[in-house]
Order: sequence, then structure tokens, then C-alpha cells
Amino acid sequence: MKQLFDETYAENRTLWYAYFKDIEQMGLIGTISQIIQKDLQASKDVSATSWIFYREELQKDALEEEVRSSIMVRFVDERYYVQYNMSDFEFVTQQDSISIWLKRLKENLEK
Repeated sequence: MKQLFDETYAENRTLWYAYFKDIEQMGLIGTISQIIQKDLQASKDVSATSWIFYREELQKDALEEEVRSSIMVRFVDERYYVQYNMSDFEFVTQQDSISIWLKRLKENLEK
């Protein structure tokens, strides 16, 4: 994945990456975990680090507006928080599988 931005403000660092195909992409959990572990080595002077991983595909919602899904991870106080921002279509059709995938990602990060 290509790093788009890396910003540090006071005690917070945020990194943005592009793009992943979908959560079924082969090796995605491993790729994200490796990126996070590498980035954390350079995040020693901050109290929180966050990552945004953008999905390649844009989807249309019910209002015909384009939505780009993203995986978000935050590491603060030695804990990982994971979230997936999704379109309404993904929520209706894939919310369960996305929740399971996020649990697997978090478990992998906490190893």
C-alpha cells in the first residue's frame, strides 16, 4: 500500500494509506499489521497513533452520492481500536462479515 500522508501534531500521529481492494483481499490483515508495526517504531514520542486505509472502490449510497470505505486503527494507551467506515450498502449486506474481519485484525495486532 502506498503511504499518502504522515502528520504529527503535539502528541498525535496520523498516517493515511491507499488502497485496498476489499476486506477479502488476500493477506490484507498481514499487510496492515506489518505497516502498523513498522510505523509504531517511529511513533515513540506520541501518545496516540492512528491509521486510515482507504478502499480503492467508490460506492454509491441511496442518495447516489459516492462513498469510499476505510479501515481505521488507533493505538493509544497500549490498546488497539479498529473501525470500518462503510457505505449503507455494505452495512446492509456485509456488516456481519466486516465485524468478524475487524475482530481478526485486532487479534492479529495484539499478538
